[in-house]
Amino acid sequence: MSNKLAVIYGGPSPEHDISILTGLQAAKILSSKYEVLNIYWSRDNRWFLVDNDLESKDFIENKNIFKKEITIKYDSNPGFYIKKKKIEIDLIVNSCHGGPGEDGTLQSLLALLEIDFTGPSLTTSQLCMDKYAFFALMNSNNIPVLEKHLVSEKVLPKFEGPYILKPRFGGSSIGVEVVDDYKTAITISSNSDLYNQGATIEKYLEKSSDLLVAVRSFPQIDYSDIEKPIRSNNFELFSYTDKYLENGGLEGSKRELPANISKEIKDEINRILDLFMSIVDIRGIARVDFLLKDQELYINEVNTIPGSHALYLWESKGFSKFELMNDMISEARNSLSSWSTEGSDGTALKSAKDIKSKLG
Repeated sequence: MSNKLAVIYGGPSPEHDISILTGLQAAKILSSKYEVLNIYWSRDNRWFLVDNDLESKDFIENKNIFKKEITIKYDSNPGFYIKKKKIEIDLIVNSCHGGPGEDGTLQSLLALLEIDFTGPSLTTSQLCMDKYAFFALMNSNNIPVLEKHLVSEKVLPKFEGPYILKPRFGGSSIGVEVVDDYKTAITISSNSDLYNQGATIEKYLEKSSDLLVAVRSFPQIDYSDIEKPIRSNNFELFSYTDKYLENGGLEGSKRELPANISKEIKDEINRILDLFMSIVDIRGIARVDFLLKDQELYINEVNTIPGSHALYLWESKGFSKFELMNDMISEARNSLSSWSTEGSDGTALKSAKDIKSKLG
């Protein structure tokens, strides 16, 4: 096994720009030990091999990044190619946020290409990206979660507004809005591509707080320090601007770290996380987002590929950023499995009558 990795970032997603920042950081962290290739996934669903020394500003109207276009071949020698030459890659570090990079699409592609990858499996990707499916799983396992309702003109919610409107599939805080009534939720969700795969609403909790914690299951189950984000204004949601644009974004956002919360709340978070980790197959580093309202905790959502891979949340735990990412790579090399063909031995084909007779 060689040490040649590729980091994929970008993608046709509303979180395209943030993914570039995360990917560039990951590539630089890993380059101290590994030979790292940078693969840029463009907004219009094209793939490019780009230079390793690029900075974020280089992805703004820079035609040079489009010189080495990658094609994907699925044949007897599947993989990524430049012209007719295959790019030799041992493993992919997935730094894509939202959209097809985090919803299982990229995971399916890499599995078919027989390339190991970091981060969530196909199943976990789909489960955590679908806000309604995630709610249903948490609710059925007695994990505290706010009631959700699928926005539809045919069915009214069972709880009163005001509501938080969210895209059913999507990450970050893009498309998340507070609305006073259900009619407004229908109007907004019907007139924006952000909700073209559906929308959900949940009860708006005034004066609630966000608490974020990173989790991993390899080499053992670990939880990071708990973060309390500081909102930049009086808006009652932890917005996209708060997460990614204030103070340089990503790791520069304002926060309490560790959060100034009671031992009882910390213990309750750990209790919920223990139950959550027994239900959901977490690979890589995920970030679990909680809401706290009047000493009541609710799981809000899970980011399976969080911004900056949530590396900054582990600083007081004694893990370096390289160590955390290297553990993700070791996990990916040891945990992926291939499909089984057991039972497909031709017996059913030999015993079957001709197809024409079955149609007659």
